Amino acid sequence: MNKCYLPNVENLQKEFDSVGLDLFIKRYRKYECLVGPSESFRFLEKKQKEYELQSIQVVDKGQKEKTIES
Repeated sequence: MNKCYLPNVENLQKEFDSVGLDLFIKRYRKYECLVGPSESFRFLEKKQKEYELQSIQVVDKGQKEKTIES
């Protein structure tokens, strides 16, 4: 099983600040199992929602550009 122990929120924040949203999410998505403090899970879930929202906005922008070009 591919698992990871989540560090505390302060260390997660430092990691996020140094690598950015895209790489941060991709790094933790590859694990089958995450273990760690509840606060770390909440932090990761919040960043996951930000990532998904950002992805939706990129898709929406692309659809609007295609509509404008048509």
